[in-house]
Amino acid sequence: MSAGVLLVGVSLALLTSVCWALGNVFIHKSGKAVGAPRAMLWALLAGGALAGVLSLAFDTRTRPVTVELVGWIAVAGGAGLVAYVCLFLAFERAPLSIAVPLVSCWSVVACAFSLVVLGERPSTRQLVGAGVVIAGVILVSIGPVRQGRGSRQADPSPAAGRRNLQWAALGSALGFGVMVPVMTARVAPALGAFGGTALVYVLGVILALPLAAARHVSLRPPPRASWALVLGTGCFETLGFVSIAVAQRFAPTTVVAPVSSLAAALTIVYAWVVLRERPELVATVGAVLACVGIVVLSS
Repeated sequence: MSAGVLLVGVSLALLTSVCWALGNVFIHKSGKAVGAPRAMLWALLAGGALAGVLSLAFDTRTRPVTVELVGWIAVAGGAGLVAYVCLFLAFERAPLSIAVPLVSCWSVVACAFSLVVLGERPSTRQLVGAGVVIAGVILVSIGPVRQGRGSRQADPSPAAGRRNLQWAALGSALGFGVMVPVMTARVAPALGAFGGTALVYVLGVILALPLAAARHVSLRPPPRASWALVLGTGCFETLGFVSIAVAQRFAPTTVVAPVSSLAAALTIVYAWVVLRERPELVATVGAVLACVGIVVLSS
């Protein structure tokens, strides 16, 4: 694989980070505005509709549709449902500085899944670069964050509540860690980046409906004032998955996933500037390491 081709993959993975960082902000706001279940359902429907329309114009397919693909779609849909249910729940009730870094650990799961299940074999340099990025993301994840005076994010006081939110965030990391490599390496080549995203989103909604009905959760449309937040969520999440699926054509998942997980660092910058949270030294060092890892991947 040439350096130029690899650079294209890394650049697209960086675009994914930007999209998902914006998606994190919109998820946080939409969940608080209308509740996590309603925000998730309508965001996935909006994102699926957008992806479906764009699929007709832009998708290219490099693999045939096979019976095996049906199984991979089911895996991606189930993992995506777990990922998004946990994600919206954690983002609705926890400060971004707590939930986002834990969710970002999905890249570690994705790399392990790609190596063990999908059989990818990256070069030594790529492994080193990916390892540096992962180390940076982990440091960002464990670095404490002080709430600024102007921050309105409530610190969840009960210890059990904090643990539940942390487990929800880690559950989201597990779901995305399976969903992303399956989407990029198996579903997108056969259905296209947009078409695969649309199908997985729709499958997630179908699986979510009976669960919501069993728990008597309202899924009515959000109020007019909240539609911009819901549509923004669906748009940026969809664009993130599409760009990472395209990035997979130029670089392996073990390279793409760690770079894409820099959405955590970008979201923390948002929390720092807008929400006036202040990362400690450990989180700052992690962000620097992640940037160094990108340079190694791109060289």
